[in-house]
Amino acid sequence: MRPEQILIFALTCIGFGFIPGPALLQTVSLTLQHGRRAGLLSALGIHLGALFQIGIVALGAVAILKTSPAIYHALKVAGGGYLIWLGIQRIRARADMNETTDLPRNIVSSSALIEATNPKSALFYFSFLLQFTDSAASLGLGWQLLALGACANVLFSLSDVICIVLAHPLRTGIRPGGRAFRLGQLIAGVLFIVLGIVAIVGE
Repeated sequence: MRPEQILIFALTCIGFGFIPGPALLQTVSLTLQHGRRAGLLSALGIHLGALFQIGIVALGAVAILKTSPAIYHALKVAGGGYLIWLGIQRIRARADMNETTDLPRNIVSSSALIEATNPKSALFYFSFLLQFTDSAASLGLGWQLLALGACANVLFSLSDVICIVLAHPLRTGIRPGGRAFRLGQLIAGVLFIVLGIVAIVGE
């Protein structure tokens, strides 16, 4: 890519990384609830889930999502159902703000599933990354998409880390088990549930 294309690519990825969505909500809410370590583990899970989506794009399997409404709908329902389940768990979670102990054991896997079960992510990666490929390049289209996707994922993860760093100091003003903390859990849970419903019934 030309230097100006690289700049546009990088700035666009960073900008997209700060757009609120299930992944960002997961990392920030876990940071506020359990601390920086939990947020970083969540960001790692999101990163791994995104790599799965990028692999789908590079292999060309995204074409199946475009031509098979049944598979696409099934993935939407599965992903939406998982978000709803996470929301319920977040609302019912015990008010524990200990940063070093009692961390949920499935932070990485649950965060990875949030990203991996979202078919819109694969379609986004395909549509976005395709704009920066070169049909005349010696490197095949699939390999170009894989390389671009890996770079985009690093920039998205950088945005997650920045949000975690900004969110972590807010924990000092939240009393464990207090109203503000419980309200934050409730809001995060409700948002997950709403996102899940939108994923299931939305177009």
